[in-house]
Amino acid sequence: MSTSTTLHCNTTRGFSTCAASLITDGMTAEEARRIGAAHGWRHVNGRDYCAACSGSSIKPRVIVAVDGAGPHTTDDRVRADLRLQTARGVLLSHVNAASEGAWWYDPEKMWNDPGLHFGEEFVAAGPVDRPVCVAATGPADEPQSMADAAYIACLDPEVGRAVTGVLNEAFETVHQEHGLVEGSLTQAAVDLADAILRPRVQR
Repeated sequence: MSTSTTLHCNTTRGFSTCAASLITDGMTAEEARRIGAAHGWRHVNGRDYCAACSGSSIKPRVIVAVDGAGPHTTDDRVRADLRLQTARGVLLSHVNAASEGAWWYDPEKMWNDPGLHFGEEFVAAGPVDRPVCVAATGPADEPQSMADAAYIACLDPEVGRAVTGVLNEAFETVHQEHGLVEGSLTQAAVDLADAILRPRVQR
C-alpha cells in the first residue's frame, strides 16, 4: 500500500476556483509542500497556490509518480483547463520579463552601434531615435534575417498579453465544463496552450 498527499490550489477567481492539484508521494502535508515547492507551488498563510497562480518561474511540467506510475510531461493526459492555466502562467511570466513597449522592425535600418551585432537586422523597442535592441537576427539584407526580425516584432509583449487573455477565457469555459473541450475556438486555444508548453530544447 502506498501513501500519497495531494495539494490543491486555493485560488478563487469570481465564481470559479483553480482546478490545479499535485499528487505527491509525501506522507505529510509538510513533505507534500516541500515537493510542491520544487514544482513551483507556494504555501502562504495556510493556503496552497499552484505555480501558475503564484507567478512562479518554475514550469510545472512534471507530475510526481504515485503507485509506481512514471512521471510524464504536460500533454493530453492532463486536463485541458489545467494546460490552459499553466500555459497562461508561463507566457505571462515571459511577457512581464520582456522589454517593455511596442516592438518594431524597419527593414531599411541595420544595427549601427559598435559591438557583436553591428551591421545586423534587429528588432527594437523604444523610440526610433533611441532604440533598444531586443534581438539581432543576422546579417543585414539577408532574407531569413529580415523575415525572422519581422516575425519577432509582430509578436511583441502586447500581443503576448492579448494571448494570455484568450487562454484565460478558454480556461474559464473549459473549467466550467470540468475539463471538456466542446468548441472549435476552445480547441484552438488548447492547441495554442500545448504549443506554448512544448519543450524548447531539441534533444
